[in-house]
Amino acid sequence: MTHSSKFDVYLVAAIALAIAVFVMGYYWIAGPALLVLFLAAYPQAYETTREGLVIHTAFGRQFIPYRAISSASPAGGGSSVAIRFGCASEVRIRPAKPDVFFADLAARAPHLVRRGERLTTAYA
Repeated sequence: MTHSSKFDVYLVAAIALAIAVFVMGYYWIAGPALLVLFLAAYPQAYETTREGLVIHTAFGRQFIPYRAISSASPAGGGSSVAIRFGCASEVRIRPAKPDVFFADLAARAPHLVRRGERLTTAYA
């Protein structure tokens, strides 16, 4: 199942401000800022496959096997999801519908159990 990323109004406002600065003639400031903002604004997608979670970004894709995921929990006031995997790795994503994403992840990773709003390993 493919999950889309959440639309960020603040990012659109920052791009509009950078375009205004660019039009005013400050190319050396607004040019690099626009490049970074457009890369950040590239829509991400999160795909749950049979083997693991695939995160599609502007720079490529990242594959995280389900067996490597140790927890998934709301982060940043509930607007993003922190996924911990491996020995000490973490990635934060912003699915448009976090509840649907958590349900899909719980269904595909049987070693994760729901504890409140979090998904953690059964032995933790």
